[in-house]
Amino acid sequence: MAIDENRRLDMAMVTAFSSKFDVRSIMSEAWAIYRRDTRMSRPSLTADRRKLFARCLRTAWAWAKQRIADAMKSLQQRAADRIHELTLELTRIESRGWKMPTLADRRTVLEEIASLEGRA
Repeated sequence: MAIDENRRLDMAMVTAFSSKFDVRSIMSEAWAIYRRDTRMSRPSLTADRRKLFARCLRTAWAWAKQRIADAMKSLQQRAADRIHELTLELTRIESRGWKMPTLADRRTVLEEIASLEGRA
């Protein structure tokens, strides 16, 4: 009886995951990451290959979860996040060396911040 209950629980977990995430695309993405990482050289030991694929699978799951979180954000949250990114970029621009041109980049970033603040 315990085996049947465990199997039902496993199937329920698979169904829950399948409804929220596209498991097939996550696995495909993990394999694509693995192939990209092993294009030039592949680990010689099986254990090392499994560890590498496990890391690729964790990365694919993290990306899928981040896509879900990004999709759930409201328009105001996205604008606030973009303003924060642009503020950091403005800091990077201002910390450039004195011989590097910054005026055009600074103006572009400030215009985008102003347009986002106007929408929010």
